[in-house]
Amino acid sequence: MNQLSADVRHTLDVLLPDGHPLRAQIPHLRIRARCACGCTVHFTGPDPAARPEIAAETDLGEDGEVLLFAEDGRLSRLEVCSWTDPKLTLADAARFLRGEPGEAA
Repeated sequence: MNQLSADVRHTLDVLLPDGHPLRAQIPHLRIRARCACGCTVHFTGPDPAARPEIAAETDLGEDGEVLLFAEDGRLSRLEVCSWTDPKLTLADAARFLRGEPGEAA
């Protein structure tokens, strides 16, 4: 399992600010799988049969949004939903959330 990349870690920091009850999980997360296009990562976590719930989300303006899912109270998936073509990746979302120019800016 892979450690969190800088773009994933930054996006989680924005979605789960200090004091958020799920923030304590960030140092323990590992990436179990990534999609080929770069828009989704799956974290190690609960039984895959658990029902996912949106734990946090943020808007990327006209370009899309970022969704963070939890299953049974544990973070399970981070995903970028694009409304544009080309599709946004988590790296694009992290740049946007840092205020840097890029696809989502």
